[in-house]
Amino acid sequence: MPFLIAICGLSIVIASTLGSVLHADETKQETLPKDETAVPVYPLAVAVDGEGIFCVDLKVPGVWKAGKTRELFVRGSRFLRKPMNRPRCVVVHPEGGVLVGDSATREVYWIQKPDAQPVGLTDAHVGIPMALAIDASNKMLYVGDAEKRATFRLPIDGGEPELVARVNARGLAFDSDGALWAVTPDADAVVRIDVETNEIENVVTGRPFQYPNGLCWAGDHGYVTDGYGKCVWKFTPDGKTEKWFDGDPLVGPVGIAVTDDSIFVADPKQKQVYQFNRSTKEYQTRL
Repeated sequence: MPFLIAICGLSIVIASTLGSVLHADETKQETLPKDETAVPVYPLAVAVDGEGIFCVDLKVPGVWKAGKTRELFVRGSRFLRKPMNRPRCVVVHPEGGVLVGDSATREVYWIQKPDAQPVGLTDAHVGIPMALAIDASNKMLYVGDAEKRATFRLPIDGGEPELVARVNARGLAFDSDGALWAVTPDADAVVRIDVETNEIENVVTGRPFQYPNGLCWAGDHGYVTDGYGKCVWKFTPDGKTEKWFDGDPLVGPVGIAVTDDSIFVADPKQKQVYQFNRSTKEYQTRL
């Protein structure tokens, strides 16, 4: 009997740990449309390549591509522990297609073209990939691993990940100087990582965000989505923060991407990706 109790206790601990790294409400039962590829269900992360907008859908599962029209770029498996069953993050690959982090198979995949077979890059050596970023050389891929509560890197063509920093990144982005910025759920909400020395500088502390999810960098400042705060924050390299956009239409913003004139935000509760003008803050739906 003590053995059974110990096993049950272990199960509770495991469930609690996994629950702490999942986005709020994502474990709730979702009523899928009859044609599961017809409309987005849970758009979680977003990346932009010219006129193309790529969006990870955790519950279809798969990756949508939107522009003049919307199509399912690639569909993941509906079976547990099969490729792309739980995709969580996406970044555009410099040679075409997208890189997608999948927690179901503990892998980062390269999907080179629509409906292509996903190509694994790490041989399942990551845990729960929550964030991806590519350096300026386009040679190294950085991964925020929520299970290991650390940030890793590997060659963009694939290989065994190496530890960069003990930073539990939920969003990653490089600035023009080559520093890697990360948003975390921890006390030090935003940190700057020197990828040459692996040194960490705590920039935004004191937890001004309620539930930070994604991060992007634009010129001399960054942006962070706040799921519980229903807003997008702006922060500067000296740690100052202010709400950049607050409230409607945002209900539970998660993924974020930036271009010269726009900010794109994935909101799974709204089943939508919004494009905000960086100057006027006017927005339109894109998914």
